[in-house]
Amino acid sequence: MRYSAIALAFLLFGCGTGTSTSLPTITPAATSATGSPLPDLQPRLDAIGLLLTDCAARLRGEPVAPADNCTHVMPDVTGVIDEVEKQAAKLPPAGQAALTEVRRQLTEIVPCEPWFAAGGVSEDGQLNSRCKKAWDALFKGYNAVRNSA
Repeated sequence: MRYSAIALAFLLFGCGTGTSTSLPTITPAATSATGSPLPDLQPRLDAIGLLLTDCAARLRGEPVAPADNCTHVMPDVTGVIDEVEKQAAKLPPAGQAALTEVRRQLTEIVPCEPWFAAGGVSEDGQLNSRCKKAWDALFKGYNAVRNSA
């Protein structure tokens, strides 16, 4: 199932608009679920990773389907991070550090939610810079949590 999610992510990004700007994707590490410290959370971690990857299209100004789940992405990330935190002792030290970083980034990105809903642009250059950095840090941290779990 995890490999199907990976293939879907590649397919979604491969069918993009052909812009030269490429955004990172959250790609699960090549480990088996049996080698995972949190195998029961793998499907949900993968799904939220795909959601974050899909929602990144908003930040390029690309159209997103009206029924997309991007408006719920932060609560979804928070929900899965809450579940991971309950079992944080099973994670390696790098995973625990990434978990702390994601929690911090979720707090920092709250003022950016209107910016994100507007497609990642505003008239305020400082807001654009701050929110882009917050988004990038959240994306990177989530990827680290996902791959350590």
